[in-house]
Amino acid sequence: MVEALDKVAANGGTITADAPKQKYQFFSGNHTNVDQVIQANLWRFGLTGMARNLLDHMSTEHDEDGQVRATQAQLAVYFGCSQPKVSKALGELFKHHFAWKIRRGVVQVNPTYTYRWGSRKHRSLMIKLGAKTLREHAIVIPEAGRPS
Repeated sequence: MVEALDKVAANGGTITADAPKQKYQFFSGNHTNVDQVIQANLWRFGLTGMARNLLDHMSTEHDEDGQVRATQAQLAVYFGCSQPKVSKALGELFKHHFAWKIRRGVVQVNPTYTYRWGSRKHRSLMIKLGAKTLREHAIVIPEAGRPS
């Protein structure tokens, strides 16, 4: 009993059913996790305004599997623009691996960008997608001054 109370005291006096938190894995020697590094360097990708709007939309409007279920025509209506403009924006996002096409009308959003690193949703989606898929769709930050 005393040991159990010591554990509660070591946890700040709170009792939780959550699994222990994993340590962050850092992009560099800095105390910054991967999603923050990508956010801070988003300007380096040179995304068009439409691509950035689409990325923001997909980051918030995906299902529990990290998928957006909408055709390009539906997205064009939503954003009030032409379907070719949506297609070009999606192409930019696919090129940099922020998202990739699963099938017609279904796009997978990269969990490295979408979720806070190490969060419960991030870990769950990383396991579902698998290491091979994530390696194939790694987001690489372009160097400054070089076109992406």
